[in-house]
Parts: sequence; structure tokens; C-alpha cells
Amino acid sequence: MQEDLTRNLEEWKGSLETTWRRIPKPFRNDHTVRRTLQCHLYGQLRKMGYHVVGDYMPPRIQDRAIDLIVLDENLQIQYALCLDNLVTLAAVKSLSSFEAVHKIIFTTGMMLKKVKESRFFLKPEIRHVHIQPFGEPM
Repeated sequence: MQEDLTRNLEEWKGSLETTWRRIPKPFRNDHTVRRTLQCHLYGQLRKMGYHVVGDYMPPRIQDRAIDLIVLDENLQIQYALCLDNLVTLAAVKSLSSFEAVHKIIFTTGMMLKKVKESRFFLKPEIRHVHIQPFGEPM
């Protein structure tokens, strides 16, 4: 199971980086990149046969929606995925407020030092994947 997760994360990371590089430079702003990556990951997960729901707002949480959740045939949440520039407290709170087999935050920040510092908010059950489409960030 852990091997499947690692393989999926590596595949998704590579696919997201490729998608980001394909966004024409004049259109690369934080919001556009985040939304394009969210849409791409939604499509990729659907092609893999998963049932995917976007912008899930967990009960009792008003700070931040979960970008994507992936459900199994029993409607149990297998993956809960957030995309952000940095690991944010709002994303961690939202992900921590419900049960899911795998909880993952993908970050897109260009300043690696800030991304690493933001990992302070992570909890042990939440995985972090940093997307670096243009090689080593600043």
C-alpha cells in the first residue's frame, strides 16, 4: 500500500510539473497555476478510474476547502489533496478535520526556504510534495 502511494505521488508530481511548464509564461500567476494543476490532477485521477470531488468543504471547517477528494466505491475518502504555495495552517486544519486514508499537500512556492519553513504546520498523517517544474527553486 505504501509502495502504491509513493509510486502515485511520484507520477502525480511529474505530471503536475509537466503541466505547469506547459502554461505559457505570460499566464503563470499563482492563482492560474494552482487552478490549472487542480484541473489537471482531477482529469488524471478520473482517467485512473477514481471518483473525484472538487472543493470539498469539511464539516465544521470554514477556513479552506480541500481541492480534491478521491472516493472509493463505498464513498470512503481515500485521498484528500490540497494545492498551495506553502503549507498553510488553514490547509492542515481542513485536512485534519476528517478521516481519509491519505492526506497530501502539494506546494508550488518558488522560494524553497519558505516552503521548508512552512512545513512546521504539518502533522504526521499529512504528506507533503513540493512541485519544482523549473529545476531547483531559489
